[in-house]
Amino acid sequence: MTLSLPIVRRTILAAAIAGLLAACQSVPVKSGFTPEQIAVLQSEGFVDTGPDWELTLNERLLFGVNESALRPEQIERISTMAHRLQSVGIVTARVEGHTDSTGSDAYNLTLSQARAEAVAAPMQANGMRFTPDQIVGRGESLPISPNDTPEGRQDNRRVVVIVEPQ
Repeated sequence: MTLSLPIVRRTILAAAIAGLLAACQSVPVKSGFTPEQIAVLQSEGFVDTGPDWELTLNERLLFGVNESALRPEQIERISTMAHRLQSVGIVTARVEGHTDSTGSDAYNLTLSQARAEAVAAPMQANGMRFTPDQIVGRGESLPISPNDTPEGRQDNRRVVVIVEPQ
């Protein structure tokens, strides 16, 4: 039995379309996070910065000058965030502390580390896991605002929580 040329063409075309459709179904999520994880990240205030998602904790006036202690409501907020992240399979992060430019470089590095540790503590208490290199003080090295105004210095006294796809 010989097949006619139109039947062969249709068979090849159907196989090609089926292959393309199968390939479309297996395309991974662009960000590396599931839609459920993205929804939780967005609801917690994280921003997509490329491969990572970042939450900057300065808009809540997290730290005053020369301070690294959290208020009870901040601890509660961070604990809730950690619990929600874990509920969608995000179990680790990087926590970076920052300072304004007042004080010496060495002092600011120590203070920024204390701030990072203060934020990481309630996250760890709620089950998130960190390696020592994931809790980092950056000092005054990465300002987001000029340090020549009180508002700019407040912006720079912050902690950033960064999550990456596993």
